[in-house]
Amino acid sequence: MWIAELARRAGVKPTTVRHYLREGLLSPRTGHAGGSRPYLEFTEADLRLLSSIQAGQALGLSLEEIRMLIGVRRSGEGHARMLKVLTAQREKLRGRAQDLQAMLTFLERKIAWLESGAKGAPPSHAEIHDAKKLK
Repeated sequence: MWIAELARRAGVKPTTVRHYLREGLLSPRTGHAGGSRPYLEFTEADLRLLSSIQAGQALGLSLEEIRMLIGVRRSGEGHARMLKVLTAQREKLRGRAQDLQAMLTFLERKIAWLESGAKGAPPSHAEIHDAKKLK
């Protein structure tokens, strides 16, 4: 399949596929289709890899980290590096989750305060910062 079909099937724009190509994340075969201009031929394996790249980005991994993980997987190296990166990312996400929970708690208190007619002292923004300090 060519770039346009890969992009369509992955639910991304062709420019995204080209970006991943420039970053060295995808390595399709090069062929010739009835002419002298080479074209890129993608396979189902490339589609699965593109899905993995998107999953890594959704988890907040950088393209550099994703490239390293792809390299580890392709080389058959031990999984220690992969485990280290993924464990560190899990801790980052847990920290973000705690920050989001603190903001959500403040927002819920502010909404409750407004729904009750805004009587009494409003919830303080300091509550968010205090909650972050407790982690």
